[in-house]
Amino acid sequence: MKKEQKEILKQKIIQQLNTIEDLEVPISIYELGLIYDIFIESIDEKIEVTIHMTQINLRCNSNKSFLDLISSKVESIEEIDKCKVKLVFSPKWDLTMISPEGLKKLRQNAN
Repeated sequence: MKKEQKEILKQKIIQQLNTIEDLEVPISIYELGLIYDIFIESIDEKIEVTIHMTQINLRCNSNKSFLDLISSKVESIEEIDKCKVKLVFSPKWDLTMISPEGLKKLRQNAN
């Protein structure tokens, strides 16, 4: 897969991730900075995506269904055959990871 194709696909993935709000904060998981990495691989002519993400609250009980939702949204992209979501906890998430757009939405929700 060419670099340009990967970049286009990555933008489609980000669009889907922007439709998924965090369970505790009404902002997308991407804008909150919970997505650390997106890996796209072509294996046996199938496109597989692995997403490394973290959580704000490490004691969240709804991990499995939430991770399944993320996988399902990404797999809804026509070119993608499989998506795995891996929880990672390093580096630890903090407020500086929120995107400028996410901060703007957070301020609007606070008012």
